[in-house]
Amino acid sequence: MSLGPIAAPPAAVERPAAAPATPPASPKPAAQPSGAPAAGARYAIEFGPFMTAPEAERVERQLSEAGYPTVRFRQQTGAALYAVLIEKIPSARDAQALVAALRQQGFADAFVVGEREPLSVQVGLPLPLRGAVQTAERLRASGHQVRVAAQPGEAVMFALRHGNFATSGEAEAKGQELMRLGLGNQVVRVK
Repeated sequence: MSLGPIAAPPAAVERPAAAPATPPASPKPAAQPSGAPAAGARYAIEFGPFMTAPEAERVERQLSEAGYPTVRFRQQTGAALYAVLIEKIPSARDAQALVAALRQQGFADAFVVGEREPLSVQVGLPLPLRGAVQTAERLRASGHQVRVAAQPGEAVMFALRHGNFATSGEAEAKGQELMRLGLGNQVVRVK
């Protein structure tokens, strides 16, 4: 029974003790508001930005296989989208043959555009300019005549994050470890 009364007075004692401790604690909270965001902040390692989902997926797969879970973020960039087109295909039969050939060459997302001849084949979905130019260069290297055309819509950028670290130092150390795997990264504050 003495534990019950003792438990109540220490709570009362803590308040008077907190009152003398509050002036020293007040400077600590005063130091903590500027220091509190740093002390209360969390850090993660960020990879990217990636302009296409396959780029992000490649790094995400590499991290996953190495045992590092990630979270993927998607952000609108304000940049335009571009389609990669092979144009002036004389017939539907020729267009379908081209789509089949492109799929064998690794361009799985090729499809016929339009209903009237001459037709066009679009290779993949619209991409940010960099991705569209890369696709166009690959197609040109295979002997195709291509055009990169602006499309309605806004490009998306992807980033990957790993970890939830209490200090930037912890995140930096893990970031250096991941750099040794050939994965460029940066430490970002997440909270």
